[in-house]
Amino acid sequence: MGPLRSGGALGYWPPVMERSRLRPVGLWLLAVAAAVVVQVLLGGVTRLTDSGLSITEWKPILGVIPPTNEAAWSEAFGKYQQIPQFQRLKSHLTLEEFKFIYFWEWFHRLWGRMLGFLFVIPLAVFWKQGRLEGLKGKLLGLLVLGGAQGVMGWVMVASGLQDLVYVSHLRLAAHFMLAAVLLAALVWLGVSMLRGDGQPGRELVKPTGVLVGALAVQLTWGAFMAGLKAALVAPTWPTINGQWLPTAIFGSGEWWWNDPLAVHVVHRTLAYVLVIALAAWWWRTKALLGSSRHVVLGLVIAQTALGALTTVQSVYAGRLLWFGVAHQLVGLSLMIALLVALHELRRHEVVRQPNHQPVPLPVAA
Repeated sequence: MGPLRSGGALGYWPPVMERSRLRPVGLWLLAVAAAVVVQVLLGGVTRLTDSGLSITEWKPILGVIPPTNEAAWSEAFGKYQQIPQFQRLKSHLTLEEFKFIYFWEWFHRLWGRMLGFLFVIPLAVFWKQGRLEGLKGKLLGLLVLGGAQGVMGWVMVASGLQDLVYVSHLRLAAHFMLAAVLLAALVWLGVSMLRGDGQPGRELVKPTGVLVGALAVQLTWGAFMAGLKAALVAPTWPTINGQWLPTAIFGSGEWWWNDPLAVHVVHRTLAYVLVIALAAWWWRTKALLGSSRHVVLGLVIAQTALGALTTVQSVYAGRLLWFGVAHQLVGLSLMIALLVALHELRRHEVVRQPNHQPVPLPVAA
């Protein structure tokens, strides 16, 4: 087995390190990535069930234990009754109904704590085994990023405890995108450990990177949609309340990330742009990626269809929950698939012949 070559910012390791020593590390990182996906989906359920403000305190250690008797439940419910969300929107809520929303927020936080252990314990083991030469800084950076994600979660919740009836949609987007960045880094580094990495500058690498960036913008606007409940302002498709371009967005006086209707228009428009751009990308990557590129195209089409269904079903709370979570899952899957495709394109070393046709060269093992 030949030595691994050094790669880009997230794909570097000493050439002397054998891939067999990196395989357990790669599998571990991908397992953590899968757990992050579950955490993001739990966050989506928490958001769509209005559960996020049910726990009004941040107790990183003692918060693991939920209320265990009626007195403790009454105390937790009493604290929730003091915040604007209950007083303005949820005053009809009973204790039993409060227990339901409390569970989702508690489970979301519990899963986050489990993620910490899933990362830290294997990290310590692999560190002791000497498998992490050249990787320690990056893995510690991921640990810090994960911690920042937890802190941002509380900063987000705190925004809804004083004046707002929901959390700030800007902080919600920051919380979600930190998770997306963490997920992307875990996937990229995990795949690099298993397959090796290539170099930037290969054919179609830059355009694919631009598409990843465009998808990140779209995911951010999706978080704005969730935070502002923007689907409800235009639960119609293909038009937006009977118009292709609502004139109301030009006179709202709000920034396009604060006005629900404008956010809706931007998110829907970006979806169409991404479908067209990724269809063109799918055609251009035929020679380099083969059938694997079909996954990306299939996911972007499914994601757009789910977006339309989520929009028209948003007036039904039960349906919105299922369609919304599915929409979020497919969006994350699309991001992962596009990142894996980008990684594969970096591994393709090509040279140009006089007829300008790319000729793949063997990739070092």
